[in-house]
Amino acid sequence: MSIDTSLTNLSRPIVVDGISYIPSTALLVGIPKVSFKDDLAFAVVDYRGESQRLYSPSSELGFYYNDTRFIGIWEMTFNGVSPIPLDSERLFGGNTAVFSMTNPDFPPMGAAGRIRRDSLLIRRVMTIWEDTLFESVEIKNFADQAHSLQVEQWVGGRFDDVFEVRGYARPKRGKMLASEELSVDGRRVSILQYEGLDGVTRKTFVYRHFSAEKIRVSPSLVGYFTRVDIPRKESVCLRTVVSFDRPCNCKLGNKFYCDMSMAEKMAFLQSQHGFRPFHPLSIESDNAILNRSLQNAEMDIYTLLTYENSEVIYPYAGIPWFSAPFGRDGMLTAYQLLPWYPKLARGVLDFAFEHLGSNIDSFTDEQPGKVFHEMRRGEMAKTREVPFIPYYGSVDSTPLCLILLHEYIRWTLDAERLKQWWPSAMRALEWLEKWGDADQDGFIEYAKQSPRGLVNQGWKDSHDSIMHADGRLAQAPIRLCEAQGYAFRAKMGLAALAGWLGKKDLAASLRLDALRLRSAFLERFWDSGGKYVYLALDGKMEPCAVRSSNMGHCLWSQILFEEQAREVSNHLLSDAMFSGYGIRTLADTEVAFNPLSYHNGSVWPHDNSIIMEGLRLYGYTKELEKLAMSMMDVLEVSDDFRLPELYCGFRRRGDAPPIPYQVACKPQAWAAGAVFLMMKSLLGLSMDIDQDHVVFNSPLLTPKVNLLEIKGLRCRNFEADIILRRSKGRTHVDVTRKSGNGRVLTVRG
Repeated sequence: MSIDTSLTNLSRPIVVDGISYIPSTALLVGIPKVSFKDDLAFAVVDYRGESQRLYSPSSELGFYYNDTRFIGIWEMTFNGVSPIPLDSERLFGGNTAVFSMTNPDFPPMGAAGRIRRDSLLIRRVMTIWEDTLFESVEIKNFADQAHSLQVEQWVGGRFDDVFEVRGYARPKRGKMLASEELSVDGRRVSILQYEGLDGVTRKTFVYRHFSAEKIRVSPSLVGYFTRVDIPRKESVCLRTVVSFDRPCNCKLGNKFYCDMSMAEKMAFLQSQHGFRPFHPLSIESDNAILNRSLQNAEMDIYTLLTYENSEVIYPYAGIPWFSAPFGRDGMLTAYQLLPWYPKLARGVLDFAFEHLGSNIDSFTDEQPGKVFHEMRRGEMAKTREVPFIPYYGSVDSTPLCLILLHEYIRWTLDAERLKQWWPSAMRALEWLEKWGDADQDGFIEYAKQSPRGLVNQGWKDSHDSIMHADGRLAQAPIRLCEAQGYAFRAKMGLAALAGWLGKKDLAASLRLDALRLRSAFLERFWDSGGKYVYLALDGKMEPCAVRSSNMGHCLWSQILFEEQAREVSNHLLSDAMFSGYGIRTLADTEVAFNPLSYHNGSVWPHDNSIIMEGLRLYGYTKELEKLAMSMMDVLEVSDDFRLPELYCGFRRRGDAPPIPYQVACKPQAWAAGAVFLMMKSLLGLSMDIDQDHVVFNSPLLTPKVNLLEIKGLRCRNFEADIILRRSKGRTHVDVTRKSGNGRVLTVRG
């Protein structure tokens, strides 16, 4: 393993153990960016809706489809000048972005005079619909005289695999083919094309619905211009349609895009994407910031939902780097959204069990019964330059899948699906007991098999995220503390399901196995002097004696007894681990602590949401409230009322916002899901297989929220509307409407 960080080589891709690290040179920093997505296609653009030639190729901006950046240059100038951005917003479930701009002092064109600044409103509306981009650029002239503009449009791309964008150095690429220029029904059509090493020719089709003349045509860049005359107080609109890999009929819905007014386009999109994915559920409070955050989180989840087939939806992990199915991320996101959106858990479980490992493949770390880690469909996956086809290098996806299965059945009692999934669940259990515990020491462990796989295979999968107290990196095989907890909870959950199915002997056996695991875990992972859980045991069974947020997941799995759980909660909320804006991944007293790092001192909202539910499960409501308040503080100081994937773990200074992590994904699935798991934890919401009632166990509204109304909460065959009110430090629950046979109970601690 080597990392080249010399000053003379900063432009070279950085590779750690064969997997591309995301260097700062792959990022455009210092400007706002907007992401929007629909199904397999997504875009990351600047605050003008562009990926300018100036940025290319050293940025992540562009338009992606099937793990390939089809367009890396998307730029429009007016009289040779870029417009001034005013505002941007995402609409309609996150598949549409609107950019409002105005003109600087435009230089004269020909005999025409200079156009004074702020004379024009330039409104760019970009929509991805059925993996096709529809763009409208509307130019409104507010001046008292007509104006003429020369508008240039530049489109280019090298068909970079997403791993190339991330900095992966390929020894060889395919070849760019000559661009094709066609005239179709009077429209100028450009076709950029690339023949990959996988034998697939990828194409970008650009349809201009305006008259245009050629400036330049090359294999990777085409430029056209048009002259537009805008009468005083009037508007003109330039429309472009782009499709990926296949030509399109340029229809949005059933109408040709060129015949659509802007109002018609917006009305159509509203009709298609105006509904809320969680419908009929709605959650609203007397805190405007929390309401906005819940709405944004719901939109982010909807943006990342992708149809793997007509029946199965899966939450892609995040834009831009992880817009693909991930096992661990999908399991935890679906869990976070129970009971709010059980359909997602059904889709995730369908997909995971469909792609359960069946062979032994050291290149992909596949093993029988193992749940996948990451699946890619780009050129480099198809040529096996990367192992993500799918890749199975995660130790925790399999037990998390079984935990999600149990939780889904608890809320839905979907007996038909359970019977359908049960054989796959038993194969996953076999992986836990055989392949996951290869040395049969009672603990599940991992060791990289693939030469291009991940060294670390828990959720902290950076190459340096598992270490000893002196900073030495742990050597494989590695037994993570949280993975043992997941295995414990998975077996306890399967035992409950087996009992419900009448498989009494299996249920008893699974409970006994789980209790044996707990006993062995507390013997080997508990530091009796420091009163905390070791991060891991290394290949020599030596403890990684550092304090990390991983032990908070042991609260969530309930592998700890009350005595140990109390000590762990104290550590997690101590000054060394609690930054003021959440719990750090690593205590600031550890040698390896770095608040700027990805996993060694940063703060992850999803990590904190899991810890919050762990605190709830042990009844630690005071600590839960403190942690929830810190997450709500992050939302309050956020510029968009969203939780990012992660942020730096510096100690909080007053009301200053947390320092952002520059490579963080936004939107990111389990960051959006963290808001919903936080709500569930605060409310003490639960339901069990042998219950016919929803329980609010010592519900808690923080001092920031005095009223919370939940409408359309569906559990099994009943639905309820509920209002929670905070008064004199207590939270009261009132059911305002109920249908079906279930009940709502409130338990006071």
